[in-house]
Amino acid sequence: MRYLPLNKGWKLKCGVLLALCVSNAYAEDDGSDRIGQLQKMLQDQQKQMQEQQWQMKAMAEELKALQGARGKAEGQPVFASFKDGIKLGDGSGDWQLAINGRVQADARAFSPSETAADTFSVRRARLGATMTFYKDFSARIEGEYSGTSTAMTYGYLDINKFKQAQIRIGQFKPFYGLERSMSTNFTDFQERSMADALVGSTYDRGVMVHGTPVKGMYYSAAWINGNNADETDVKYDNKDVMARLTGNIAEFAGWKGAVAHIGGFYAYGKQEPGSAIPIMQTEARGYKFFETADTTANKFASSVDRTRGGVELALANGPIKLQSEYIRANFDGTSYSRDMSSWYASLNWLVTGETFADAYKDGAFGRIRPKNNFNFGGEGWGALQVGIRFSNFDGGDFVTTNAAGTGKLTATTKTNGADAWTLGANWILNPNVRLIANYVHTSFDTPITYLANTFDKEDALTMRAQFDF
Repeated sequence: MRYLPLNKGWKLKCGVLLALCVSNAYAEDDGSDRIGQLQKMLQDQQKQMQEQQWQMKAMAEELKALQGARGKAEGQPVFASFKDGIKLGDGSGDWQLAINGRVQADARAFSPSETAADTFSVRRARLGATMTFYKDFSARIEGEYSGTSTAMTYGYLDINKFKQAQIRIGQFKPFYGLERSMSTNFTDFQERSMADALVGSTYDRGVMVHGTPVKGMYYSAAWINGNNADETDVKYDNKDVMARLTGNIAEFAGWKGAVAHIGGFYAYGKQEPGSAIPIMQTEARGYKFFETADTTANKFASSVDRTRGGVELALANGPIKLQSEYIRANFDGTSYSRDMSSWYASLNWLVTGETFADAYKDGAFGRIRPKNNFNFGGEGWGALQVGIRFSNFDGGDFVTTNAAGTGKLTATTKTNGADAWTLGANWILNPNVRLIANYVHTSFDTPITYLANTFDKEDALTMRAQFDF
């Protein structure tokens, strides 16, 4: 037999009816009084049920109001991670905040002592952040704190919707050649080669398009002020244009563990009167051996057409890498033309067996990751990289007999040519910490007299402790 389920209300009513029947059966004389009592009990129960319904309705309305005040947010957690930097995000990629920084603490010693002061210094101390929002947009800002005042290094907006054509607007680093395109955190030696000085200031302001149109190829093209500052001259407000193109033949051919990088860049712009002439300093950041003289020291008196160009090559197979660049700068004035050039070649070996191909991306080499990070008391020792580099600078067009303001070499205390040998060792304890030691020997084309001492060479020992994230 099937029974119909009864809710609490029906159970209560049935109980009352049953009580009435029993009451009639056993006490007919008191029936009217008993009926009155039961009716009152029923009314009380109904009143309590009605009050409970009102309370439940009020609670439901309050809950609905609270949910509406919260909006559509579902309380998604914020995820934090550390991989080459501190990163915070919502897990979906809609937004992410990445904090980056670096400290490079240096020590330098020179011989002869007149070339430069032996010193401990902070080469770079930076802190910045990159905010990515809606996946395709990001903004980066970074400050340099190692000097007497804070200076902005990066301040730009990226639009990254298309990897073949990413857009960068603001203050950024134009990619002049291979060494300049690499972060100073990851260069093979403590300082870049002499060739780097020919391309001018590290940062500039404008707009750049860059990307990977096909696998193994990378390009960048920029339209910039050309002077690392806002343009203020109304008459001479021309802009620089530059472009760089690189290719990795090894990636085209599918050669695993190898890099066959070739590339080049070209830059042109008209410089206003008083534009800078490069100053050359030894690769140990010692003596400044090339400067121009007179009232327009290290500047051109009139406007010049500045052309810069370079070619680059890097061949790597496993832990061995050969890298070289040639860079030339021309300054064409109304009645003169001045050329300077520089080149370097370096050979590096990752003794512990890491491969340079793993650190290559978008036309440049990046972070080396040790097979085994250094561990106090453990078996890991990190990675060891050793290398040698030869560099040459030729500024033969800049001589002491040139007219003032056209690139007149400072007499006696300067020279227009130099060669340098650098021996380097990088102990990479983990991807974020490294210790560097370099020995740099620089030979000057002509003897230099400074502080009543004459010398034709500089020897330097430099060291660095670096942490970056």
